Amino acid sequence: MSTGSSSGQIMVHVVKVSNKAGALTFEPNNLQAAAGSMVQFHFYPKNHSVVQSTFDQPCQPIQNNMPSSPGFFSGFMPVKPDAAMMPSYTIMVNDTKPIWYYCSQGKHCQQGMVGVINPPAANNSRTIETFTSLAKTAAENLSPGQMSSSSSS
Repeated sequence: MSTGSSSGQIMVHVVKVSNKAGALTFEPNNLQAAAGSMVQFHFYPKNHSVVQSTFDQPCQPIQNNMPSSPGFFSGFMPVKPDAAMMPSYTIMVNDTKPIWYYCSQGKHCQQGMVGVINPPAANNSRTIETFTSLAKTAAENLSPGQMSSSSSS
């Protein structure tokens, strides 16, 4: 879902984080967004997050694999089933490079709660379907600040 855009306005794309039924999804999980536009994540029950990752490590924060990249993390957003207001988290799209993301709650990432902004057009092996498959096999689901238990010290 996208809103607004006439001359001088910023395009805002809305992504639902779950839904009223509690599905472990981002809707849509695959979207195109121009540089300078915003993506606003709307959180539904129960408790979810949005974390930027890399394609190759879908359930790990981007900074675990690319330390110079701060990425983004919404924090956990608990929402009661009867909530009248849903919290949101907004990011700016700085360019048209792919932005891969996931929910770091429990095993939500492994259960398919992943998405992409600006999927690559030239490399059709890096699709949302392949990203979802990689997530299903991830050993861990980490939030920023957590290190993999399999990483060496």
